[in-house]
Amino acid sequence: MKKTRCSSKSVLQTALMLLALSAPAHAATVVLDWDPSSDADLAGYKVYYQADSAAVPFKGTGAAEGSAPIDVANTTTATINGLDPSRSYFFAVTAYNSAGTESVYSNVIEIAEAMPPVVSITSAVVNAVAANVVTITASASDNAGVTGVQFYANGALIGTVSTAPYVYTWNTSSLTPGTYTISAKATDAAGNVGESSSVQVTIGGDTVPPTVAVTAPGPNASLSGGVTVTANATDNTGVTKIEVYDNGTVAFVSNQNSASYYWDTTLASNGTHTLTAKAYDAAGNVGLASDVTVTVLNDSSAPSVTLAPLGTGTVGGVVGIAANASDNIGVTQVEFYVNGALQSTSTSAPYGFSWNTAVLTNGSYTLSAKAFDAVGNVGQSGTVTVTVFNDTSAPAVSILSPTSGNTATGTVNVAAAASDDVAVSKVEFYLNGILQNTSTSAPYSFTWNTVNVANGSYTISAKAFDAAGNVGQSGSVTVAVFNDTTAPSVSLAAPTTASGTVTVSVAASDDVAVSRVEFYLNGALQSTTTSAPYGFSWNTSNVANGSYTLSAKAFDAAGNVGQSGSVTVAVFNDTTAPSVSVTAPTTASGTVTVSAAASDDVAVSRVEFYLNGALQSTTTSAPYSFNWNTASFANGSYTWTAKAYDAAGNIGQAANVAVTVLNDTTAPTVAFTAPTSLYLNGSNVKISSYATDNVAVAKMELYIDGALKVSTNQSSINFSWNFAKGIHTLAVKAYDTSNNVQTASQKLYRFN
Repeated sequence: MKKTRCSSKSVLQTALMLLALSAPAHAATVVLDWDPSSDADLAGYKVYYQADSAAVPFKGTGAAEGSAPIDVANTTTATINGLDPSRSYFFAVTAYNSAGTESVYSNVIEIAEAMPPVVSITSAVVNAVAANVVTITASASDNAGVTGVQFYANGALIGTVSTAPYVYTWNTSSLTPGTYTISAKATDAAGNVGESSSVQVTIGGDTVPPTVAVTAPGPNASLSGGVTVTANATDNTGVTKIEVYDNGTVAFVSNQNSASYYWDTTLASNGTHTLTAKAYDAAGNVGLASDVTVTVLNDSSAPSVTLAPLGTGTVGGVVGIAANASDNIGVTQVEFYVNGALQSTSTSAPYGFSWNTAVLTNGSYTLSAKAFDAVGNVGQSGTVTVTVFNDTSAPAVSILSPTSGNTATGTVNVAAAASDDVAVSKVEFYLNGILQNTSTSAPYSFTWNTVNVANGSYTISAKAFDAAGNVGQSGSVTVAVFNDTTAPSVSLAAPTTASGTVTVSVAASDDVAVSRVEFYLNGALQSTTTSAPYGFSWNTSNVANGSYTLSAKAFDAAGNVGQSGSVTVAVFNDTTAPSVSVTAPTTASGTVTVSAAASDDVAVSRVEFYLNGALQSTTTSAPYSFNWNTASFANGSYTWTAKAYDAAGNIGQAANVAVTVLNDTTAPTVAFTAPTSLYLNGSNVKISSYATDNVAVAKMELYIDGALKVSTNQSSINFSWNFAKGIHTLAVKAYDTSNNVQTASQKLYRFN
């Protein structure tokens, strides 16, 4: 690990100062440390690096933290991992402000390469008996260059050679006879030191040869692919070298008392091979191992492997990646790669793995596979390029109907609105937290039969899902269920003698409410009325004079039905039209009464009121009148008339009456008095608003982020609310008695 330090005064005016500290050998990690910047608008720091060159800008790659520059936010230390210890690196630091403007580079620090030299003692003279002189030869190499090799005996420096070949002649004439441990150290220009393994040299005589044996593979073994060959030796003074032979040819040499090497039998001929070994000691004595006979049999045919298709080429979430692989002998494993990096290994068919794309950045990725057989032959698949797209945004969902506070009876349509940045896959509806229905396409709704539940309070909510499994939760809606089982009572009133158009009326009542009344003539449905007074106009001119039976049925919202008694009517029609006249104020505002006086030689069956020629109302009994809401019409001049009908269908037309409409259309004024600042310093905020009108303020409503919070018939609102961090919208509406409305709104910002 290497560590550096820098200091900073200003993000934009003063360069950063970077200080280098010591580091151990083979450093693949560098720690940078610097003083913080005093700039008031400091947003963070970036670390730049580059290998083997101080030329700016630095565009280094290969670090585990990514390519230069590396954004380390507002920390004043950074650890850079994954560097190549065989290369020198140059580092600099910049600071940047909230606008993204960077300072110039700090002073550049060079971190020298940290790869120590490789050194070993190779001379065949080493470990031989020497009366007065031992020649020691070392092999040394370094990625940058060896500056010298030091030779040691029993840990004490005995000589230094600064240039190759690294050979040192050691005069042993003054030494006590015995065994000595020889080693070497190599130094490069960066001060890195590599140390060799030690070897033994004996000063004096020895005639006992070492004992040696080939311990692996075993006799008569059948070999293929890569095999570890091992030989072990012992000696009374020490083994200096082991040679391993294949069919009489040296295959491997070790200066230890154990030799182990990897034998790639694919490079050898198939057939019988004889393995043996020789062991040497410092006196030159040689021990010979017994022969070990083995048979080499290699398979040279690589498996074939292909990746299974992935459909459209765009994937997300957990994806099953599969491969088809075969071999002339057998597939031992299949490796799966993404962008060249191993992801998974499958050792048996079907070959596949589950690829979790949710942990990846959206983008393009290349898939491939390798298939291996028992001898190490490798088959490579073609590549498949896929696009990873994972959706992490939950859908938005809200209950449209019913609304909170409503009373639900019978069958109710429960509907929700749902949207997503990609697509909504389904919407689930819950009643008191229990799943009731799932809708997979818009419009999202289901029919709730409240008859199946007890009367009482129920909470409705919904969840919206997208294809990625993100879930959005709606707010809850509370409704009261009330189902009625009592049939309405109904009685029918009709004249015993009828002509022209007559009014058939019904008196109907229910413990809750009458939803409609149906009228029947001789058992056939004639009319349906949904509000009181319940009646219909029967044009007897459409039937032959004679006797008829009338009856009625009354229904409530729960579907209960009440049946009236029957009334017998004798039909007789006349042809004399009624007379009719209209009475209305010459100037009108708000709701006014338009009335008609009508008479007939038999009876008036109904009166129709017309405004500018358009039918507005029909009245079937005196007094004949109509409540006209002039607020629904523009100010100006209008013409009223009326038509009177008798039971025979004769029609009388009234003279026109001119009326001038003059209504208040001026909306109230409305304003906020609190809060006075758009930026909030806390969560609890008092909201105040007032309204004025040229006539009178009838109602005020306060909305927060589109949701109604307060409704009052006063001309002012005072309300407190806890705001979460973010941007919020306030809106207040004021209504006057003519239902004119004015809205005021403002944004509020809370960042702390």
